[in-house]
Amino acid sequence: MKKYITILALTISGVAYTQQIALNSQYLFNEMIVNAGATGAKEYIPIQFNFRKQWTSFPGAPTTQLISAHSKIAKKMGFGGVIFNDVSGPSRRTGMNINIAYHLQLDKNNMHRLGLGLGISLTQHLIDVTKLTTYLPDDPSVLRGYNNQMVPDANFGVFYHFKDKGFAGISASNLVQLDRDLYSFELPIYNTLNRTYYVIGGYHFSLGKNFGIKTTALSQIIETGTWQIDGTLLGTYKDILWLGASYRHTDAVAFLIGGKAGPFKFGYSYDYTLSDIGKYSSGSHEIFLELQLQRPESGSASTPWMKRNRIFKPRI
Repeated sequence: MKKYITILALTISGVAYTQQIALNSQYLFNEMIVNAGATGAKEYIPIQFNFRKQWTSFPGAPTTQLISAHSKIAKKMGFGGVIFNDVSGPSRRTGMNINIAYHLQLDKNNMHRLGLGLGISLTQHLIDVTKLTTYLPDDPSVLRGYNNQMVPDANFGVFYHFKDKGFAGISASNLVQLDRDLYSFELPIYNTLNRTYYVIGGYHFSLGKNFGIKTTALSQIIETGTWQIDGTLLGTYKDILWLGASYRHTDAVAFLIGGKAGPFKFGYSYDYTLSDIGKYSSGSHEIFLELQLQRPESGSASTPWMKRNRIFKPRI
């Protein structure tokens, strides 16, 4: 039991240090969660729910829920947001991001666009003291080891979009880096969420009429000197089915499968852990469900299945 407690403590410390923003293996289906410039870049309104259970069977392992949506609100403007809940052992991080983006048209046919996005966030950090046990009764670091204050921050992103084929972007989060005493000790311990930088890119290659290959890469760099990179390769069929895998450097190999039916898109991924934590867990599971709504048009229905004279077929 002591072995598991020790590993859990080290895991929570590592998550706080290197995984300040919740991990997501299917980010390529929701670029806005890593780049505010992608807000409103799609030709429809995606409303997505994402659930991730990391390191299954390991006590206190991270669990994350996300709800996101975004849309164009004018010819060149996009608006959207994310509500998230991230739990790791006794700690919980709950909050929301609100993004707005301006999209520049780079050519007369509007095939090349550049999104400039800015977002603000509010995050509540909590410690569940009922899940902690100490050697000393009434330890003040436990009794006062929580804080309900909301911590504001900001993020920024530049996102290039080529039709429904390719994309690339660079973004940064935790720009403000407010120092806050998140744990309310008598002697304040100030905790800073370090700035995190993302570089993302991908392209969808066509292989004949029905098949294709979608490639995506994501690099994450934290100012503490920590970095992580992963790449994904998917095979697609008629834009309604995909199957593939991704590799996250020194951490995991993920297997992805999903599909689209009408206005719904859904996906599942399983991460096989390559690090030492894999000896004590059964891997990670992640699912997402997305509802794709057609943007309202003058005198027409806003839901795609009510457009009887049109075919609803957004790209994956």
